[in-house]
This record gives sequence, structure tokens and C-alpha cells, in this order.
Amino acid sequence: MTSPRFSLHGLAGRLIRKAARIGRRYSDDRRGVTAIEFAIVGIPFLMIVLGIVEMGLAFFVNRLIDNAVLESARIVRTGQAQKASFDADAFKDEICSNLPGFLCNKKKFIVDVTTYTDFTSLGTMESLFDEDGDLKDSFTFNIGCANSIVVARVVYRWPMFTALLRFDSGDTGSAERLLYSTAVFRNEPFPWSCS
Repeated sequence: MTSPRFSLHGLAGRLIRKAARIGRRYSDDRRGVTAIEFAIVGIPFLMIVLGIVEMGLAFFVNRLIDNAVLESARIVRTGQAQKASFDADAFKDEICSNLPGFLCNKKKFIVDVTTYTDFTSLGTMESLFDEDGDLKDSFTFNIGCANSIVVARVVYRWPMFTALLRFDSGDTGSAERLLYSTAVFRNEPFPWSCS
């Protein structure tokens, strides 16, 4: 009986020599290395750049909303809102009139306007969030009378596009960032009464 020329030890040696030969052939070949390295580094780099651009855009929009709230608060402070019997929707309309058209979506605005007797009582300001950290369902709208101290808080739901890459993200769990703006002021001593 003759022994076969096939042995496990010989097969392993041949496979190792063949792998070494293939490895030497490709180790000297540098074509495509740049494309592979860019694919490895490019995706995280692109994500970081998009995140920076989006956060910058959110800060810019927040400044626009701050300016619109301050301009709209002037109408309350001077008594024009009291004279025109403003409600929350009218105040939202006034904010929208001071914003670019692409931001004016009243469904995305939450307005809470509260009156206080003195500045020390501002420490007892009620939170806009419930115990679970979610926005409350109901908000107050009281613009006060002459010499009233008024706190106007506005929240805008801004969509975060990079948050769409993750489910249940953002401030609200639905890929939205909440942009806040607050104006604290004392109404002027305007001569007309308000109800």
C-alpha cells in the first residue's frame, strides 16, 4: 500500500507560501489607498461638519427669535397689546411679523406670558415642563396692566436634521431642538386701563 503524497503539513505550508506571495504582490501596490483612507475618515468628518453647520444655524435662528420676541414685547410694554385686547394667537402673529417667512409657523411656537407683582417673585416662576421633562399642555397668557412686571417666554420647535440619524433624539424625542427666548420687563405707565 502506497502512502498518498497529500499531507496536512504539506498543504498548510503551500497555503502559507501562496498567501505570502499574494501579500508581497499587494503590499507594494499603493493604488487606491487614498480612496480607502478617505472612506474611513470621510464619513465621520462629514458628520462633524454637518453637525457644526446645523448647530450654527440653530444659534442663528435662536437669535432671530430673540429679536422677534423683544420687538413683540415692546407692544405689550407700551400698552398697545392691552388696548387691542391681544390674546396668545395675536402675540404669535406679532412675533411672526418680526420673523422671516420660513420661520413663521405658529404651530411650532409655545407662548407663556405671566405677570408678577415685583421682581423678587420671579424666583417662584413656574416651569414650562412637567415632572417627566416634557412640555406642559397648557400655558398662561396674561400681559398685565400699566406698571406690571411681565415675563414673556417663547419656545420654538426647531427641526434638527442630523438628529434624524438617531431615533428618539433631540429635546422632544422627535428630532426637534427647543429654542428659548425670554423677555422680562415692566409695562410703562400708560394711561388707559386694561381688563
